[in-house]
Amino acid sequence: MKLNALHVIDAFVRLGGTGEAAQGLGISQSAVIKSLRQAEQELALSLVATVQGRLTPTPEALELTRLARPSFAALRRARHEADMIRVGMADRLRIATVPGLAHSILPPAIAGARLALDDRAAVEVMFDHVRDHLSAAEADLAISYGPMAVEGLSDIALRCSPLVCVLDEAHPLAESEVLTRGDLEGARLISYGPDGVSRSDSFQEALGQAGLADRIAITVRHTDTACHLAREGVGIAVVDGFVISSGLTEGLAVRPLENSPLVTAYAHHRDGAPLDRAARILLDHLSAAGA
Repeated sequence: MKLNALHVIDAFVRLGGTGEAAQGLGISQSAVIKSLRQAEQELALSLVATVQGRLTPTPEALELTRLARPSFAALRRARHEADMIRVGMADRLRIATVPGLAHSILPPAIAGARLALDDRAAVEVMFDHVRDHLSAAEADLAISYGPMAVEGLSDIALRCSPLVCVLDEAHPLAESEVLTRGDLEGARLISYGPDGVSRSDSFQEALGQAGLADRIAITVRHTDTACHLAREGVGIAVVDGFVISSGLTEGLAVRPLENSPLVTAYAHHRDGAPLDRAARILLDHLSAAGA
């Protein structure tokens, strides 16, 4: 079977339909359908079902991709690496991170590392499945609200920050210098959901210790989304104080949360796999900023 057909099957099942697969692969829907029909003939399996006028994966297609998941993941990775080689980024610093920290502590560290490397370091920043990227040697360094506490991975505490509240300057609570949990009673709160990465998510632990974990009305993944919602007056964003250095809070009121527990940012790398020079320099910049 041709590689292209495997890519189509993978995208079709992951994305749930022929139209979605076509969009994800950047090809026509008719090309997706043609590849699937040819794969059905070659595999002697039914892969496509029509449900309410839509072409969707059959149970056989779902089972095939479940059993072949490692192979499909390796195929996607090989295609990605081929793309990187084609654009001249075969030798690059690969960083896996969660969105919250990608908006705050990571950019200045990357800027400092590139300056130290005479601006020669190509960098790739990856989101989602951070632990998996690192364990599979697809990332050189990872950053999360950890620790991950996973055998084979090292956790390095970088720095701590209290929770802060970000709100529109016209909000009545913006007149207070410090906000208490009582001040937030009845307010619509915006914050991050669990990162799905860390064994012990320090951000979620801080929310819980502050008594706010069950008070979050709007869950977001990205800090800029939380700040934009606050800017529109949708609610009050409860995020870590690292965000203050990001510039995302410009024009917004940022108020500390009284007696806030601390959130810890962690770096992670694989044990037994020495960091190359670019990764060591980036880790030094991440650590130095918290010193």
